[in-house]
Amino acid sequence: MRMKRLLGTATAAAVLLAGPLSMAAASAQEADAGAGAASGVGTGSVRSTVLGVDVGSLLNLSVLDDQSISTIDPVNGEPISSAVLNLLSVNSSVLGDLALPLASTSTTGAEDRAEVSRNTAANGIPLPVASGLLSGTLSSVVDEDGARSSLLAGISGDGLDLVGGLLGLGNAPEAVTFTTNAAPATAEGVRGLNIPALDLLNLGNLLAGIGLPLESLPVTDLVGLLEGLGIEGVLVGGEQMATGDLVATVNGLVGSLAPLDAADDAAPLDGGLCQTVDGMLKPLPLVGGIGSIIPGGNADTTCDDVLALPTESVPVVGDLFDNVLDLLEPILGGVLPTLDGFELLSVRDVQAGMVAKATDSLETSVADVVASIGSLKVANLEVFENLDLTQDLALLNGLGDTIGSTLNSALGLSGLLDIDLLKITEEVAPDGDYTKALSSLTAIGVTVNPLVGVLQTGSGELTATDVLGGTGLTGGGMGLLGGLLGGVTSVLSEGAGINVGTMASEGAFTAVAALPPTVVDPPKVATPDGKLPRTGADTALPAAMAVLLAGAALGVRRLARNEQR
Repeated sequence: MRMKRLLGTATAAAVLLAGPLSMAAASAQEADAGAGAASGVGTGSVRSTVLGVDVGSLLNLSVLDDQSISTIDPVNGEPISSAVLNLLSVNSSVLGDLALPLASTSTTGAEDRAEVSRNTAANGIPLPVASGLLSGTLSSVVDEDGARSSLLAGISGDGLDLVGGLLGLGNAPEAVTFTTNAAPATAEGVRGLNIPALDLLNLGNLLAGIGLPLESLPVTDLVGLLEGLGIEGVLVGGEQMATGDLVATVNGLVGSLAPLDAADDAAPLDGGLCQTVDGMLKPLPLVGGIGSIIPGGNADTTCDDVLALPTESVPVVGDLFDNVLDLLEPILGGVLPTLDGFELLSVRDVQAGMVAKATDSLETSVADVVASIGSLKVANLEVFENLDLTQDLALLNGLGDTIGSTLNSALGLSGLLDIDLLKITEEVAPDGDYTKALSSLTAIGVTVNPLVGVLQTGSGELTATDVLGGTGLTGGGMGLLGGLLGGVTSVLSEGAGINVGTMASEGAFTAVAALPPTVVDPPKVATPDGKLPRTGADTALPAAMAVLLAGAALGVRRLARNEQR
């Protein structure tokens, strides 16, 4: 077994930007020239899911899931090239199976081409599950140069929102490309990934999903999140208020409620209570002492001024308590929306290129992956730029652990999140008379661990709901998703897994002389039942493709396990 690392940055760019079928044909011609027009047969295959989300038994979702086989190996029957694109599919124990229309191509000769573009809302996908427009173009051909398929697929318009707003993909019309190619001198799978913008773990929906919505948190914890996440200020009453001043003000106002709450609501304010509350309010930014909660008072109002009022004009304790809540209301009215729309991970310019090329020699076969992230923002705490995801894997694992622990610490929820930046396989190895090449990767992995029984609300402390009443948040998109899933209040109680950019490419090639003397047709496999509409050519997807895809998937899993060992 040999590892190959031959792709450079320029090659990765070509993978992402070149026309897939023309690139495959050029690659085949170069291989023919370099190998003296070697005579052989083989199979190229690819499989990928741009974004996969697993929410326990409640919801499994995949976006831009594709697979392709191109073969001229007679062991698999006649030369054929096929490709399938599933724009979006959902499996749920509550909702059942949902999907956008499937597109496929398959041919043993002339080009078969398919184009598909679908809006989720117009095709039966509920809004809290997914919202957006996806499209793709596929092409397959078999000619004297061999068998080839290509794909270009992506996300159009304003992007894609998923899983109750937990994550979103920006406009990415060329999110994924591939070619599969089987030619007389080579068999290969080539992939490209290009995601300009990806936002993971919207804070409001994450907390709502684990059963701890923002409005149920103690208000002191809410403002503590601002500091923990590095948010420098909040718009309050039309003016920007620094987080430090806001935290001090909220903590002071909440503290002043305790002595008021301990007194009789109907009792007039007395000197001792007035001095206590005034002492707590006086140092607070934008408050200014007892005058801030006395009708007609101001920053210069003293307790002597209050007690000198006519008896009927001295405010009662209950009114003062309500007046403190009134001071908290505009502050929380600014804090809640800020936190609700906050993204814990913002990733920009995810790019990857992948080649798995098998020839008649281990020396000229290639399995290689290049991948990078332009920038990765962790809340407002850290920004990592120009990450090469194919550098030292131990370094990347350490960086993933650092990101996860940073977010867990900022949220005050130890063990909630695990972050992985790369899982990669690159292998070239003999397999009987064949040379096989495999490349695979998952660019970003996020795990939301279940915290059932750890998180509790209703502790008796003042919450945003106590202050704002019914004008606060209502769970947002995650609340809508919970209602759709049978009234589930903690959608993420079983945890969740998110994988971005899961791709695999494989090539298998052998010289004609190495073929077994008896060529057999592949087993018969039932064709699809037609539940998912098909675009493209009128011919049904051949049974051979189903067999080959199953074999390719099995090979990917086996080689990945060997790599992990």
